[in-house]
Amino acid sequence: MPRAAVALSLLSGAAGLASEVLWAKQLAVLIGGTALAQTIVLAAFLGGLSAGSAFFGRRADGSRAPWRFYAALEFGIAALAALAPLFLRAADRADARWLASLAAAAPAFLMGGTLPALCRAAGGEAARSVSLLYGANSAGAVIGSLLTAFILIPAFGLDGAFYAAALVNAAVGLGALAQAGPPSRPASPVARGENRGLLPVAPGLIYGAVFLSGLVALTYEVAWTRLLALVMGGTAYSFCEMLAGFIAGIALGSLLVRATLLRRVRPEILLGLAILGAGGSVLLTLPVCGRLTYYFMGLRSIFSHGAASFYAFELAKFCFCLDLMLVPAACLGAALPLAVGLLEPDDAKLGSGVGAVFAANTAGNVLGAFAGYWCLPWLGLQGLVGSGAAVQLAVGAALLWRALHWPLRRKLGAASAALVIAAGYGLWMPSWDLRILSLGLYRNGRLQPPPSFAEFLARSSKTARSFYRDDREATVSVLGFPDVGATLKVNGKTDASTGEDMRTQILLGELPLLLKPQSRRALLVGWGSGITAGSLLRHPLERLDAVELIPSVVDASRFFRAENENALDDRRTFLTLEDAKIFLRREGPGYDVIINEPSNPWMAGVGGLFSLEYYRRARARLAPGGLMVQWFQVYEMDDELFAAALRTYLAVFPHVSLWNIVDADVLLVGSMEPLRPDYKAMERAFLAPEVRGDLRRCGITALSTLLSLQSASEATVRAMAGSGPLNEDRRPLLEYGAPRAFFEDSRAGVVDEADDRADPASARSLLLAAYLGERGRPLEKREFMERMVFPRGGFEKKFLKELAQEWHSRYPRAAAVRANGSRGRRGNDGRLPTSR
Repeated sequence: MPRAAVALSLLSGAAGLASEVLWAKQLAVLIGGTALAQTIVLAAFLGGLSAGSAFFGRRADGSRAPWRFYAALEFGIAALAALAPLFLRAADRADARWLASLAAAAPAFLMGGTLPALCRAAGGEAARSVSLLYGANSAGAVIGSLLTAFILIPAFGLDGAFYAAALVNAAVGLGALAQAGPPSRPASPVARGENRGLLPVAPGLIYGAVFLSGLVALTYEVAWTRLLALVMGGTAYSFCEMLAGFIAGIALGSLLVRATLLRRVRPEILLGLAILGAGGSVLLTLPVCGRLTYYFMGLRSIFSHGAASFYAFELAKFCFCLDLMLVPAACLGAALPLAVGLLEPDDAKLGSGVGAVFAANTAGNVLGAFAGYWCLPWLGLQGLVGSGAAVQLAVGAALLWRALHWPLRRKLGAASAALVIAAGYGLWMPSWDLRILSLGLYRNGRLQPPPSFAEFLARSSKTARSFYRDDREATVSVLGFPDVGATLKVNGKTDASTGEDMRTQILLGELPLLLKPQSRRALLVGWGSGITAGSLLRHPLERLDAVELIPSVVDASRFFRAENENALDDRRTFLTLEDAKIFLRREGPGYDVIINEPSNPWMAGVGGLFSLEYYRRARARLAPGGLMVQWFQVYEMDDELFAAALRTYLAVFPHVSLWNIVDADVLLVGSMEPLRPDYKAMERAFLAPEVRGDLRRCGITALSTLLSLQSASEATVRAMAGSGPLNEDRRPLLEYGAPRAFFEDSRAGVVDEADDRADPASARSLLLAAYLGERGRPLEKREFMERMVFPRGGFEKKFLKELAQEWHSRYPRAAAVRANGSRGRRGNDGRLPTSR
């Protein structure tokens, strides 16, 4: 076989996987990031691959110039990749989003034909030829996946990555043309079915086994992706490493088919053993999966938080994924070349043979994508993986039953023994500790693992699990911690709690409606625990629309009924289960206030809720004079990314103030006009019993205390933002930059350094100064005392110096008591692992 064919297959696989990832990301922007939308996109892509394999495989056999035929496919893929950004923009403008999702099948249709065409052009013995080229193609897919996530998208954005993939496909096409010789007559084909009468296993059984292997492979991928997101954290890099690890196993398995040792065993027996081995190895790893949180905790503790360790840590994560999936994925990778060698040993029909087998396998992938989507909530993660393994064991056993020339009694004895062993193993196998899987310990790299897993379990025994569900969108749990209380976790990451997060959740609802007390319609993006909704509903709103992506989050919020005042059952609450980006595309009445409370931007897909395009859609849904309030984190964030987030917000809302509500969180209040509150109306709204009671939960009893949380005026926010790139859907700076800041445990120090409250001259531009001037009297003793202890977290020294000096002069005895009596009470107010 020409070495050039192997190189071309590797490059084609790299470009093909890059295009698949890019299409999926672009379409998630257009049709939403729900699990159903992603499944449909994946099914459309895989369906195109299946159809292309069958269609072009047959035509490759009849081509007089197979290298030119293959080159034409690669040039076609390159053209579609180059045109994809323009097409997707046009589909967005024309509101033809679902048509665009189906269009992903077009490049996939051509990609499906590349491997059959290349196998036909390169020639050689069927099984050995396919194993080498398929292995090289899969190895290229691993490279393409890693390059796309770590280099292409961060450096060039989605459009630039598309163009890079197009260039690679075009180069592969040129390389294929260089291999082409003069046209020749195709080899005389053997009539279909002529060789099949000699097969020890019926062709239908082989195709069925290949189809079911494809189905189970996708269910494994769905389950392992969710499981590893719980263990490692759901960053864009983690998902890339999971995919790359799975495909790396497939590449290794395909290449093993060429080994001399394997050639000594009949291929039909090898095929049965490969599928049986995939299912058996998965069953053997199930007990280990329940301990992955503990093992990853040890792996994470090895690496320091420095920037130099980031890529080494990501490499370790890739190896962690590969270690889990290597054996079953390798068995799956070996099955396809073996099936081709069994069904189409004739070189003249190699293209159609490869096309038929890969079409059947990919058709199984399509069904497996939907099977994983529908079955995950019913079976759970462990049940879904175990069911897939059981299917593979049955398929492998059926193949071996037909392939082995044993007496019937011996076959029955072996089958009975296998059933007894499998049943015993199933009864012994422990269930996963769902509480351990939900802890989200990947967030704290400084934790050292206990010496043994038993001790780890003992230390975790104080954590109580109130709720757990493997939703189609995410795994949601409610855990109870002795020092924090109830904690809502999504894929192991805390999104709400009754501890430190209470202040953030309450002020997200109270602040905008106090700044604009005449508001009647509000939109809340991100339901979470429902506490923010409960704070909003304490005001005289006529309607509160809430958008939540994950249904189980809504169910879990019922465990916070005491804190959210049964907000879900309020007649003014209208909840929509949908991607917020799609919700905001619709026409509808304007909102007086929009509160955007997504999860952290380092989580894959969440960065789109901080993008320029998203803010523009939100602005279009604001009523005249409306406010947009954006939550953002200071922890696990560096100055550069924080400034990019500010610039993006300012690009849509020209008037933005920053409110430092706790040590870890800030709120950005944006509007199209300068913020000039009606302070008398604010006081009336503040004095309402429901509102005062709500704010008292976070230590605020005076309006001046609330206003003192503003730490940066419009001018200061603009200075903090500076100039530079924006976070856009096609240039996702946060999605690929925030995981690095998360790993390094950075903090956006610019928020502390640019605090206007620390400078008397700058403090005059804050709303507190305007409020005191309008009411005509200075702060009272009670207000001084409250402001001196709020907010916590090291900001005591950053309040307005002139007001503090005035307080010292007016109340010298109280100042002395404060200075002498507070030292012993101050404690470490750092962020807990269970905070958001």
